[in-house]
Amino acid sequence: MTKNENLNMILDATFKFAKKTAKEFYFKIWAKNSPKCPAFGGEVIQITQDGWEHIAHDESKTKTDILGRLFVLERAKSLLERAVTFAEVIEREKAVYWIFDGIIDEIKIRVVVKSYDKRPKYFLTVIKKGTVETHLK
Repeated sequence: MTKNENLNMILDATFKFAKKTAKEFYFKIWAKNSPKCPAFGGEVIQITQDGWEHIAHDESKTKTDILGRLFVLERAKSLLERAVTFAEVIEREKAVYWIFDGIIDEIKIRVVVKSYDKRPKYFLTVIKKGTVETHLK
């Protein structure tokens, strides 16, 4: 390996493309049709700038971690629209977090919904937890 060799060319190009595509999905599709979540009696979950910032601009995350989150945004929407229960509730001071776990299209994900100071619930983040073993077709 030479000192000037760029070992992130594919990662950087993929990251740029995925972030642009995911942002369009997030704001132009999902935010305009916020999901109604059966686990909350059909309550609408807000899709906000805070959620986008948490996923796409968290400086403590690596590009590959952020890519994993961007790649499963559509599955997060699907999980929230289908979920009849949540896995866990965490209360911290004025914030409440609802944790949803599911497998959508062979991908294990975790979705977090947040409410602060009893304000409307909003989508905070999605985490890709793994894949279900299948054979390539």
